[in-house]
Amino acid sequence: MDAAELRSRRLFAQGLRGAITNDTAAKGADATWAASPTTPEAVVARALAVQAQEYLPAQWGLAQRLPGSARPDAATVAARIDDGVILRTHVLRPTWHFVVPADARWLLELSAPRVRQQMAGTIRKAGWDGEAGRRAVDVVARELAAGHRTRDLLGAALVDAGLPKEGLMFVLLRAELELVAISGASVGKQRSYAAFDERVPAAPPRPREEALAELVERALLTRGPATTRDLATWSGFTLRDVRTALVEASARTDGRIERLDDPDETELWHDAAVAAAWSSRGGERAAVDDDPARVDLLQGYDEYVMGYAMPRAYLQPPGIAAPIIPEFPLHAMLIGGTMVGRWAPIVQGSRATLRVVPWRGFSRAERRSLDERLAEVDGFLGLPSEVVVEPVAPI
Repeated sequence: MDAAELRSRRLFAQGLRGAITNDTAAKGADATWAASPTTPEAVVARALAVQAQEYLPAQWGLAQRLPGSARPDAATVAARIDDGVILRTHVLRPTWHFVVPADARWLLELSAPRVRQQMAGTIRKAGWDGEAGRRAVDVVARELAAGHRTRDLLGAALVDAGLPKEGLMFVLLRAELELVAISGASVGKQRSYAAFDERVPAAPPRPREEALAELVERALLTRGPATTRDLATWSGFTLRDVRTALVEASARTDGRIERLDDPDETELWHDAAVAAAWSSRGGERAAVDDDPARVDLLQGYDEYVMGYAMPRAYLQPPGIAAPIIPEFPLHAMLIGGTMVGRWAPIVQGSRATLRVVPWRGFSRAERRSLDERLAEVDGFLGLPSEVVVEPVAPI
């Protein structure tokens, strides 16, 4: 599979190229996962977990996967998070992700032991392991039982209990991993925590093998084709875990999750139903999807970037051999699925600046596409905005 086909398939599966309209896309899959989403929470459910440490850009990453007629603005997406329809927590890897309530419990139960193991040294160094950590988590639990609390309020509660507030982030991480705390409603511009059981429905524990199989099945719905190393990097689990889970996922989907015989890749897997939908696109749809002049403005931690292992050669522009990655506070500007520069939405008060940092000149068609994408971001932000295009800065 050449790089252009790989990019096309991934952009399609990722939901960055419009609705998956072929009926085969849902064959053998849970319809709530496979159906093209119409709400930001449906985007999250379909992707299973969406990396979200940069709060506003991550919300744009959800909105841009919805059709223009249904695309929400930033205030609408933020309201869905405040309502608890979308939750934000540390899951899979030690970083923030959006998840939906129906998936939060089993994902945390599955991945928390790995995250705990990865963060154990850091938590110990911060002084929040052992008895001190247990006492601190108990304080957080008592506070959240009375309502949503900001970090400042939780820090003050620790002090009142005779504990330091330094390293509060590690106390809160422990509280998340122990299913005590999860994201709450915003208080002004501050985000808060809520009691886990208030926001997440009760559910019986799942066998680890079953949960891992669902994990890779759901991952391939939006990230295929992907290698076992891609899936291990994305999920935080070992290659051995992933390979075992892929065999189980293939069996439980009657082969819909399948390994591709590709001489260029080892252990490349995909969801055959999504692949069938991609293959059956009409000529007009394929031409729009695969337009080599099409610009995408992605958040730096978008799943099209972070859903795969380094060196992520599919992102490389022609003539560039060294691996490139988005660098916060700048994000990923793509043309035809490869990086051609960076960009950033900078919000200050009631105004926004859309900063564009190109690595090369754009053709007329590329500039027209860039203007269309910038207009979409402007509509999402809902603020008066100014576009600043910097001089070409080759990498």
